[in-house]
Amino acid sequence: MTDTNIVTARRADLYTQAWYVWQAGRQETLTAPHNYLAPLSTTWVSEGETKTIREFPGEWSVSEDTLIYTPEPGSGVVNERRPLDGPISFTPTAFGEQSLGYIDLGDVRAEVNAQTDLAERDTYRFWIRIKDPNAAARRDFKGIDHFDIDPAWRLPATFKPATQDELDIHDSVVPTVLQSYKVLGTLEFSYEGQVYSLVVSNVFGHAYVFFTDETSGHQTAGIGRIYELSAADVLGLGHVDFNYAFNYPCSFSLFCTCPIPSKRNHLPFAVTAGEKTPNEYQY
Repeated sequence: MTDTNIVTARRADLYTQAWYVWQAGRQETLTAPHNYLAPLSTTWVSEGETKTIREFPGEWSVSEDTLIYTPEPGSGVVNERRPLDGPISFTPTAFGEQSLGYIDLGDVRAEVNAQTDLAERDTYRFWIRIKDPNAAARRDFKGIDHFDIDPAWRLPATFKPATQDELDIHDSVVPTVLQSYKVLGTLEFSYEGQVYSLVVSNVFGHAYVFFTDETSGHQTAGIGRIYELSAADVLGLGHVDFNYAFNYPCSFSLFCTCPIPSKRNHLPFAVTAGEKTPNEYQY
């Protein structure tokens, strides 16, 4: 092997190592005590309703677009590590999905979220997702299957910032709600002589691309996958690397409200890179 070949091999090895470091971090995040392998249930509460949740003592009610949780006396529920002795309210402030907070009971966590109603866009539906670190999905998790790492899927690309305010509005895996995110711009790249463009959205502070391709529903999850741009990418993007395409949370759990990629973010070719359909695949 020539010196040039040795250098090339070392670069390829570093490229592979970097991917495995990223994947290890991703699995660590996914398997965290209150991440997307921990959900046990989702309870929806709409205007005028009052509901109870088996895993969490107390009542949840909605009045005038505000969710109110009233704990059972002496139940030991805490909010931000402080005992919750009386009712607490959550009021959404924007269109689309919002994460409003959480309440803990021992290891069990109640996450409070709001969604704009699909039919009546000036009203909200609330949902409480219960997460338990001892959930079977987390306990039995075996890792994430993926395509072989291939540097050929690291393609030259540019990021073009949005020139005007625009919302990227999606249907959801939950038919009665909408997802809405601010458009940051577009990711543009070339593949086999053709130029493609994907919308980049601001999803709770992350620059996400929701996309489908010709592997979706076959080798990869039917809902599609996600590609994330780092802050450095947004400032000076030079490439897109589909080896880093990863699965939606709802690929691992039924208790999610993931946005369905829009048709304009469909790639008409097979992206044989990144994560494959999880063994636990739900959507």
